[in-house]
Amino acid sequence: MEKYLKYHIEDIVQDLYFRKWVLGKLPKENLNWENWLIKNPEKQAIIEEAKSLVIASQIEEIEMPTNTIQQNINEILNHIVTPTNPFYQQNWFRAVAVVLILFTVGLVLEKTSIVSLFKLEKTIPTQATETENNGIMPLNLTLGDGSKVSLKKESKLEVSTDFGEQTRTVFLTGEAFFEVQKDPQHPFLVYAGGIVTKVLGTSFNIRAYNGENNIKVAVRTGHVTVYREEKVGVKNITHPEQILLTPNQQVVFEKKEEKLVKTLVEKPIIILPSIEKKSFEYDETPITKVLTQLENAYGVKIIFDADLLANCNLTASFSNEPLFDKMDIICETIYARYEIADGQIVIYAKGCK
Repeated sequence: MEKYLKYHIEDIVQDLYFRKWVLGKLPKENLNWENWLIKNPEKQAIIEEAKSLVIASQIEEIEMPTNTIQQNINEILNHIVTPTNPFYQQNWFRAVAVVLILFTVGLVLEKTSIVSLFKLEKTIPTQATETENNGIMPLNLTLGDGSKVSLKKESKLEVSTDFGEQTRTVFLTGEAFFEVQKDPQHPFLVYAGGIVTKVLGTSFNIRAYNGENNIKVAVRTGHVTVYREEKVGVKNITHPEQILLTPNQQVVFEKKEEKLVKTLVEKPIIILPSIEKKSFEYDETPITKVLTQLENAYGVKIIFDADLLANCNLTASFSNEPLFDKMDIICETIYARYEIADGQIVIYAKGCK
């Protein structure tokens, strides 16, 4: 359990053992997590937030094997097809009967709003309040739960009529910046261009214009989960691929390839208000210390080999340079390079003598 002391919240949320504990899938006599929290009370806040994220991202499923469906279909067909009436024995009638059966199943599942073989989540409601911004300046909105939305030009926001009952669901076309009120019992869902952004309480931006090739979800504060919206008619749906984003991370949905790519925002911002300019002044400071400080200031995970960089130091004075400019200078100083992978910065270096 000691490894969890070094985990960031996204690592904890994605840890299978932790998820099983949160969802009650561990044996009752297994008290490892309870005992760990007693020994590490300072981790209580991050564990509670991670638990909320795990619970919010859960999607219930109904187990309905294909052979069971086929068996039920055959039984119904056997009852309606009789040897005394050739009309019902025609192949076209069997096809129509199967379609009607499947359609009925779909209606039942929609009524109960449960994930099944045909759809993942509730589709756009028949009635919704709609706001459109045809002006040049952003239009500021306040939703019923107190969440704030800055709706950009040529954008439209639809708010579900059942907003706040079980979920807080909105539908976006265009671009908007959201500041969502925290409410773990009612997750906030944004449907935009084929993806769903799910949050509890955070601030983030979504750009989803119909005429653009990509959709972007960028996080400023808190954590969000992004996944593809499954379409009606898709069979054998399991849990969708979910991507967890933290501050200064973004996901790009490439419409043509229909894939999600996790990366960093173009200009990461400092998320710790206590960081001052003088904090980025270094005089023969160990590189490992510099990188750790930048990691904490921007909330971006920087992966490097501490042993390899043990003899590397930096003398520099940074001010308002973007994070990537800082990284360019650092890597040039120690003859290293960096790449952005899965929303993290990975440094490749040879070390210093």
